[in-house]
Amino acid sequence: MTTETTNTGEPQPLTYPDGLPESVAPLGDKAVGALRILIPVTSFAAGALIVGWILNPKQFYYSYLFGYVFALDIALGALFWTLIHHVSDAGWSVGLRRVFENINRAILPLTVLFIPVLIGIYSGNLHKWYEFIHKDPSTLAEHEVHLQHVKHVYFSTPFFFARLTLYFGVWILYSTMMRNWSVKQDSIGGATLTRKMQWWAPSGVALLGLTTTFFAFDILMSLQYSWFSTIFGVYFWVGGIRGSLATCVLVVLALRRAGYLQQTITVEHLHDVAKIMFGFVVFWAYIGFSQYFLIWYGNMPEETQFYLLRRNGAWYPMSILLPILYFVVPFFMLLPRAHKRSVRWLAVICTWTLVMHAYDLYWQIMPVLHNDTIHFHYLDVAAPVCMFGVLLLATVWGLQRLPLIPIRDARLGESVGYENETP
Repeated sequence: MTTETTNTGEPQPLTYPDGLPESVAPLGDKAVGALRILIPVTSFAAGALIVGWILNPKQFYYSYLFGYVFALDIALGALFWTLIHHVSDAGWSVGLRRVFENINRAILPLTVLFIPVLIGIYSGNLHKWYEFIHKDPSTLAEHEVHLQHVKHVYFSTPFFFARLTLYFGVWILYSTMMRNWSVKQDSIGGATLTRKMQWWAPSGVALLGLTTTFFAFDILMSLQYSWFSTIFGVYFWVGGIRGSLATCVLVVLALRRAGYLQQTITVEHLHDVAKIMFGFVVFWAYIGFSQYFLIWYGNMPEETQFYLLRRNGAWYPMSILLPILYFVVPFFMLLPRAHKRSVRWLAVICTWTLVMHAYDLYWQIMPVLHNDTIHFHYLDVAAPVCMFGVLLLATVWGLQRLPLIPIRDARLGESVGYENETP
């Protein structure tokens, strides 16, 4: 593997005189081992969901929403990192980009899998705003009449479906464009496609931020239809950003353990990813505290209801433990430099992050169904296992067919030779 240079000093793609190294070639048939685990586990979890749908529809829809949002949030986080790579014109992360591109392949199947959520909404089993906007105004309190009018306009079926079409359309469009251009560059090389991706990426980040924020308002915040929080959208997608980083690292560690990417994604790259993870641990805590503090200080009924609901029964200790488990623990796990450069520590930290991301979403969704205390159900496990399985299957599908890195990206040489500064 050699690097070409020009008189202009611009970076040139790496060349492979002896053919593409096996360590970065598509997995092909070697992915069978992963599929033998993923397909049965995902299928079994899907079967459990179907049984739950028949036996306990109310529980099914909430559990399904929990699992669905868990996987979608991670896929959208991967799209965020793909776009940010191009916005920042990063060199060190070129080798990681293809992993993120493959993770956000899950957006397409997850678009189809959103249908049960819609069925839950319009069957009256999930979001109570649907019942509220159709109530007889004479049965409402005075302060609810105006709220019903506003919600009736906002959640009218045409407007609601138009927003959903926009959300998923933006996500599919940008994830597909970026991935297709990246794959095309593997064949033709050159910097033209790099510049095209860099030109489109800023608008992608802006639209991703807006659509993800309003998706969180429409699907999660509206579970308590009279609750308001302008920062909730940021709280939602920062969890996905953390979850996608953790998923990427775990995929990379699995590939390295299988003999791939040994010289392409090194401890130096993982160290930098861990530093970014550390930063977002603090950012999540800042957003979470900001939301709580402003609501506590304002002490307005339409805002405090969110936290008051989560003070009931076992929800209260779960609320107390959330910042400890999702901020304090990973903060000190990621603080030492040695932990950021240890494969074993990173595996533990990333697994912990994914479990705590699920914990956070469970805390956001399930109190609406079980107001009094926690009522744990087997569907609460089956749903995230099934949806995360779909995400991993989409990722492996891409890893089977494409080189594991962007082999003709002009800045790949910078990534391969990357080293952190000596402290």
